[in-house]
Amino acid sequence: MTMSAVRDGDSLSEPQWRDPRDRIRVRAEHRDSALVAYAEGELDYLVSEPFRDYVLSLAFPPWQIILDLERVSFCDSSGLGAMVGIWKAVRTRRGRLVVSRPSGLCRRILRRTGLDEHFTVSATLNHALTQFAKPPGQNGMSVRSR
Repeated sequence: MTMSAVRDGDSLSEPQWRDPRDRIRVRAEHRDSALVAYAEGELDYLVSEPFRDYVLSLAFPPWQIILDLERVSFCDSSGLGAMVGIWKAVRTRRGRLVVSRPSGLCRRILRRTGLDEHFTVSATLNHALTQFAKPPGQNGMSVRSR
């Protein structure tokens, strides 16, 4: 995997990643049995593949990932593709992906593309964490704002 990115915090603190142009930053932490990846910035064609690869590189069994998109200011089709790629990788490992606190822009894009019917979308981080306590197939409905 070739990533032209800068990795900060290789110590015991939370891992952090940003692309060289500082278009997007990702901070990750492990909470209970889940990986929580907090994204901030623009999720577009320039950063979508390294973003996907970075998030998946931190995942671990039981493959429960929360993407917190509260601070994502832009997302194009490649950004959506990165999310779908994460979702597919997690599903093949019998894990789960929850999209937490999507920004207004991300929420509209997920709704317009119908991806909110495939991803579990959570309005809060606490709600997202509770989704992993439920058996597969009962991980809740999308939380929509109209």
